[in-house]
Amino acid sequence: MTTPYDVIAVGETMLSLVATDGPLASATRFHVTHGGAETNTLVGLARLGFRTAWVSRLGSDVVGDRIHGALAHEGIDLRWTPRDDHRSTGVMIRDTRGCVEYRRTGSAASIMSPGDLKEVPIESARAVVVTGITGLLGAEPHQAALALLERATGMRAVDPHLRPGLWGSDRGRELVLPLIANCDLVLGGEHELRHLLDEDDVTVRGESLARRMLELGPREVVVKRGPDGAGALDRDGRWREHAPAPVPDVDPVGAGDAFNAGYLAARLSGADVPDALVQGAHCGAAVAGAIGDTEGFPRPGERR
Repeated sequence: MTTPYDVIAVGETMLSLVATDGPLASATRFHVTHGGAETNTLVGLARLGFRTAWVSRLGSDVVGDRIHGALAHEGIDLRWTPRDDHRSTGVMIRDTRGCVEYRRTGSAASIMSPGDLKEVPIESARAVVVTGITGLLGAEPHQAALALLERATGMRAVDPHLRPGLWGSDRGRELVLPLIANCDLVLGGEHELRHLLDEDDVTVRGESLARRMLELGPREVVVKRGPDGAGALDRDGRWREHAPAPVPDVDPVGAGDAFNAGYLAARLSGADVPDALVQGAHCGAAVAGAIGDTEGFPRPGERR
């Protein structure tokens, strides 16, 4: 390999069964796809023409086969994603209304460790991406997430992505703050940033959150505000906002990851923060308009 990767990410991806005809408790029809915060972002970046690689573990099962094939088809390099003969690939079952159940305890990805990064050319990558989900999967995945950030010399991006029901969910602040301290770019929702800052006042929003997050180590902070759009504090300390016209949400899961992909793609291409916010919002809205974590992400020629 002679050409450095644009983006390398570490994290878990699961088979995703999405109810399409109502709430999970009564649904009879499901859309079968895959979902994982880091690979959702990598899929978007790959479709936008970036060279990407994913570091993880998959079971040697048909679920792992399906995910491996789908991500390889997107052009993501999987040479550092070994198959595990003793552990299964995780599964999530959800609807489009916020109900989700996981079957991921003891999954292949739950034993990712810093050793999985040994041969990965992290230092030459233009950017790396990890989320708080990886940091909450287990002690070893948490160390792998930190190792990724500590070895990186390019842009280091972290999305807190705090989730309940994981090994470290009840210690979210303790486990995710070290990731924040070792990154350059944070992309988080307002409720997640408030939690990390131990802030109970829901009126603390946008720019105020971003400026307080900046004190924790990153150089650039993006605050995702749902229907109110997003804002970002750039590296010169200027606050920028973008509020796109509202569009119907068919399935909002994955929209934040798509936003991350659009924003990162723009920044890696030399765009300034206002333009990156616009591209991030466009990509997020496209994914929210289709069933599945990545199905709606614009393909080449569709991003404008």
